Amino acid sequence: MTIDLINIPPDFRILASGVRGPEGPAIDSEGRLHVVSSDDAAIFRLSADGELTEVAHTGGRPNGLVFNSSGEMYVADAELKAILKISEGGKPEVFVEDYEGTNLGGPNDLCFLPNGDLLFTDPIRRPQPDPAISPVYRVSPEGKVSAFANELAYPNGIAMSPDGKRVYVSESRAQRLIAFTIDETGQLLDQTLVRRFREPAQPDGMAVDVDGNILQSLPGIRAIAYVSATGDLIDLYHVPDWAPANLAFGGKDMKTVYVCGSAQNSVYEFRHPVAGAPLI
Repeated sequence: MTIDLINIPPDFRILASGVRGPEGPAIDSEGRLHVVSSDDAAIFRLSADGELTEVAHTGGRPNGLVFNSSGEMYVADAELKAILKISEGGKPEVFVEDYEGTNLGGPNDLCFLPNGDLLFTDPIRRPQPDPAISPVYRVSPEGKVSAFANELAYPNGIAMSPDGKRVYVSESRAQRLIAFTIDETGQLLDQTLVRRFREPAQPDGMAVDVDGNILQSLPGIRAIAYVSATGDLIDLYHVPDWAPANLAFGGKDMKTVYVCGSAQNSVYEFRHPVAGAPLI
């Protein structure tokens, strides 16, 4: 007999329901929460009481979402195999769709470096047990694409450390959270293992707080691990049936964590003792 370990985070509640395939929570320059519906190819803005307003439609399968320092919206679309830039009027435009003439595999998540370059994961979407060895790409503001890191087993979530010196990537099929040390220009210097999770954790999206600790979603075991920058487990949140996939900090004090969970097609929120690190 299996007994579920229940550890509900503080002030946990469902913020919104009925978002089919919720993904990519992101906060714009005005502090407003946005999420995508992967199943409906839509991007929504959420109010504090959970009211949904559609602001864009990609026509594909959007996933990761991020805003740059100018407030411009970018989304990784796995079906269109492109990074899209969304205009103020909600019109999607292709920003990146290939690397050296080869089509992308299906972009998943993305983040900005301090210098304005965009990083995105691009897993080859092959069924398990294929390790789906894939790259992470880097894009300049002008749209020039280069390889940032290679040989990753289904690179998924990606995030920056608060000091801008480390890039975190979750390798879903290696059950690992890894860190890349970068220099002031964003060039990769070193790679280290932060933590290896037990099967079938399938690490996905993540968010980093100002202390440098990481909230790592583990949808395979329906949990969120709170780990230090050195990989020590601080806490493990588990709510039955929520299957958290991606998450982001927001709220007036940046201590509210927004979580997208596909199992119930819902967006959740809870309170965190430490503020989240700014994404840009």
